[in-house]
Amino acid sequence: MAKFLIFTPSYDEKSGGVVVLHKLCHVLNELGYSSYLFPYAYTYEINRFNFFKNVFNFLKWSVFTSIKGFKTNSNFKTPVYKGSIDNLDDFIVVYPEVVFGNPLRAKNVVRWLLHQPGFHEKRFYFSSGELIFKFNSAIKDFSFPGSCTSPNELKVIHYPLEYYNLSNASKNRSGYAYCIRKGKGKAFIKDHSGDILIDNLSHEEVSKIFKKVEFFVSYDTYTAYSIFAVLCGSKSIVIGDEGVSEVSWYPNQDDRHGLAYGFEKIKWADDTKNLVLPHIQNEINKVSDSVNAFAKESIDYFGLVKI
Repeated sequence: MAKFLIFTPSYDEKSGGVVVLHKLCHVLNELGYSSYLFPYAYTYEINRFNFFKNVFNFLKWSVFTSIKGFKTNSNFKTPVYKGSIDNLDDFIVVYPEVVFGNPLRAKNVVRWLLHQPGFHEKRFYFSSGELIFKFNSAIKDFSFPGSCTSPNELKVIHYPLEYYNLSNASKNRSGYAYCIRKGKGKAFIKDHSGDILIDNLSHEEVSKIFKKVEFFVSYDTYTAYSIFAVLCGSKSIVIGDEGVSEVSWYPNQDDRHGLAYGFEKIKWADDTKNLVLPHIQNEINKVSDSVNAFAKESIDYFGLVKI
C-alpha cells in the first residue's frame, strides 16, 4: 500500500521551499493519502579534498538540529515519521532538488524541482529510476538519464493572505524596501543605505513594511515576496538575472502580472496588478487537483497500490 514520505527541513515560514514541502504532506493527508514528514539531514559528496570540511559541517548540522528540534505547522496535518528506514518499499519518498543522492536508500523516489537543479549547492546528484516533477513554468525543462520527467507540474502554494492584503495600508506611501535572499552577489541597481531590508523578518513585520513603502525591489527573481508586495499595494520590481529575458523568467504571462521585470516595466505591472489576487486564488483552488494528479501518477509509475 503506497505511502508518502516528504524529506524536509524543520518548518520555517520565511522559506518558501520548506513551506511547500510541509504543505504537500498536509494536502496529501487531506486527500486521504497516508503521508509523513522525515527530518532533513544535510547530504554531502565526500572526497579527499573536502573530507574534514564536510565532517565539520555534519557535526554542526547535527548539533544545530538537536538543539532547535524539528518544527511543524500546527495548522497542517503533517505527522513526523518515527518508523524504521530499513524497508521503505511501500513509500514514495519525495526529495527536493537540493538533496544529494538518495540518503534514505528508498526504492521509489520522486525528485521535486523547487528551483533549477544545482542553483543552491552548485552541484546535484540524482539517480536513475526517479520520477521528476517541476514546481512551475519558471523551472527550465530538465531530464536525467534513466529517469522520467512528468509533463505535469506539481505546484503547491501557500500564501499567508491574512497578512498580505490592503487592510490598514497607507494612502501616503514613500520609500523603498528590498530583499536579497537568493540574489546574493548581484549588483545593486541603487543605493539602499536608506531602504528597508526585509530578509529574515517575519510575515507580520514584512507585511507592515509593504503597506507603507511605495516600492519593493527584489534581487531574488523567484521569491513570493514580490507577489506579497503587490498584494499590499507596493510597486514590485524584480531585478532579473543576466541573460534571462522576461519570457524566459516566467513563460506563463499570468505569473508575471503585477511584477515589473526591471524599472522600465513599472507601468505594465501597475496596469496588471488587479489580476494578481484572482490569479492567486485560482492557483490556490488548483492545489488539491495538482497534488491528487501527482499522487496518482507516482503510484502508477512505481507500480504501487493506494491505501
